[in-house]
Amino acid sequence: MIGFKKSGKTTVAEALIRELAGRGYRVAAVKHAHGGLTLPEADSTRLLEAGAREVVAVSPGLTEHLARRDRELWEALSLLRGYDYVVVEGFKSRFPGMRIVAARTVEEALKFKGPLVLAYSGPVARLEPRPELPAPVVDAVSEAGRLADLVEERAFEVPPALDCGFCRYKSCIGLATAIARGEATIKECTVLSSRVRLVVDGEEIALNPFVQDILANVLGGIVATLKGVPEKPSRVEITFTP
Repeated sequence: MIGFKKSGKTTVAEALIRELAGRGYRVAAVKHAHGGLTLPEADSTRLLEAGAREVVAVSPGLTEHLARRDRELWEALSLLRGYDYVVVEGFKSRFPGMRIVAARTVEEALKFKGPLVLAYSGPVARLEPRPELPAPVVDAVSEAGRLADLVEERAFEVPPALDCGFCRYKSCIGLATAIARGEATIKECTVLSSRVRLVVDGEEIALNPFVQDILANVLGGIVATLKGVPEKPSRVEITFTP
């Protein structure tokens, strides 16, 4: 979900999430808060402001997690990769996936073009007559079903936003653009096709191929020297506490 400030991005995202969730999909969301977060007046906020590094508020059916730390886009995507759909608001220059543009005017909408633009929405979709733009113009509020149909038809698993440079497209947006054009698949992502998985405190860490090779060679060499290990093991798992 991309667009300029006050273009209706959150309204479009809200309508799309409601429609996808209503179809039975497990949906997650990521929002880029440029100006920082405005925290609610709640006990959990008071604990954070008192100096806690992390606060987890638990109640039946809902959990709130506040933490004093930065997260990059790739970290957020890695955390939520198990969901059917992740609706991302913002990160217009970095998100390597299909985009819905929220715009107020035709001129504003035309600032965003290309194979990754799935649709145009927001106030521009309510203009009379409805403008012609390079991608479908859909009013997310009154036509949420049509917007969800487009997502079901054209959305794909996104590259990890690491820009490791090891695939032939040299960037995650480059690979995403090729996927949108039908020239590639997500299987060409060298990170997601990794034969090495690193999980730290329950969170999977994306690894570029260079780091994958180092871990595989070093750990594989150590394991091969141990008694009782098959000559060619099919899978090796190592868990340790630093």
